[in-house]
Amino acid sequence: MRRRSVLPAAPVLALLLAGCGGGPEGLAAMRADLAREIAPAAAAAGPRAPVPDRFDAALRAAVAADPSYRAARAREAEAMAAIGGAEAAWRPQLSGNATLGALREGDPVSDTTTGAAGDLTLSQLLYDGGAAGGAIDRARAEALAAEAARAAEANAAALAAAEAWIDLWQFDTRLALLDSRTRALDDLVAQIERMATNGMLDRAAHDAARRQIADVQLMRTEMQAGRDAARTRFTRHFGPPPARLAKPAGFADPAALGRLADGWRKAPALRQAAAELLAARAAEREAQAAFRPRVAVQAGVTSPMDEDETTDVTAGLRLSYTFGDGGRRKAALRAAGERVTALEAGLQAALGRAEDEMRVASDRRAALARALPVVERKIALSGSEAGIARSQIVTGQSSLRQLVAAEIESYRARDEQIRMQCDMLKLELSILAGTGALTGAIGLDG
Repeated sequence: MRRRSVLPAAPVLALLLAGCGGGPEGLAAMRADLAREIAPAAAAAGPRAPVPDRFDAALRAAVAADPSYRAARAREAEAMAAIGGAEAAWRPQLSGNATLGALREGDPVSDTTTGAAGDLTLSQLLYDGGAAGGAIDRARAEALAAEAARAAEANAAALAAAEAWIDLWQFDTRLALLDSRTRALDDLVAQIERMATNGMLDRAAHDAARRQIADVQLMRTEMQAGRDAARTRFTRHFGPPPARLAKPAGFADPAALGRLADGWRKAPALRQAAAELLAARAAEREAQAAFRPRVAVQAGVTSPMDEDETTDVTAGLRLSYTFGDGGRRKAALRAAGERVTALEAGLQAALGRAEDEMRVASDRRAALARALPVVERKIALSGSEAGIARSQIVTGQSSLRQLVAAEIESYRARDEQIRMQCDMLKLELSILAGTGALTGAIGLDG
């Protein structure tokens, strides 16, 4: 019997030997590549464009530049491209390979033949137990899940950017109000000091009035910390804030918000969860198909290296079936079934959370809408009370302590109004984002 072995030609062997490498040097180079990937890239990104004056335009630009949103778009494109790869299973498959080298035949005759050998195979799948169909359905469902994930990421990015804008505007406005009222209270403090020094004001009343003013002044520290945090978040989404930030505005009227809140089942997060469940069910069908045979039409041509040998042509049906794999298919099917069970429960949980969150947001917004007119009346009454106290100071019908209390109450009412208006706007935007409508409201192309 003659032993046959294929020996690579010298040039090919040299290339293979030259390509052998790696080891510690290769790992060190990969570590350097990793460090470069996570290094700060601010310089490469270049300067940011100025923040647009319009709230919706600024949000649109912030979402388009958001790294998480761009990553979600890329994953969506990847998932869409994978559909074509899965559908290709039902199309004809043409493959080939070639060998360049030498064929050496051993005892009893030692002979070496150099040259090239190759083969070409054409096949068409006829039946695979549903594996290809399951793979196609899984790819389509994963594409829909990626599409929903991109929509969810876009709405989440828009909401985060909007809240940063709202918070910065809120703290700027509240601090400006506090500063204006503090200047008015400073005049009262000076007057209180003079009256206390001249014995015209009881020391206890003097201390009480100063304590009230100090309480208001202490609020500035907390507001300043809030503004610093809001400025940091604003800069991350939009870049450095302008000298004067435009007042944010809503995008939907109350009736439209009510209709959106009732349509909470349209939330991108729910669509993503449902699509992931469909993908898992398709994967389960793929796992079940592994227990069935596979049938294909196949034709092939094989060209030998030895010129004295003939070229072989084959054609016919190819049937394949795995009789035993050590339990791999059973384990895969069991895992696929457990994943379906987990995602079914996860979808039910997500439905409950989405309904609860939308109901809570709607109820809180409705409560704020009812409370705002009350606050407006409170502002009018406290302003009137402060005006009366100021006019009655000279007649002795009112004291400085009463005037200070009235001024502080008027300030607190106006501060509460600003805060409640901003909270109401954030709730409106959260309803829009929860239903996936925020990106459409700001004009972001899906």
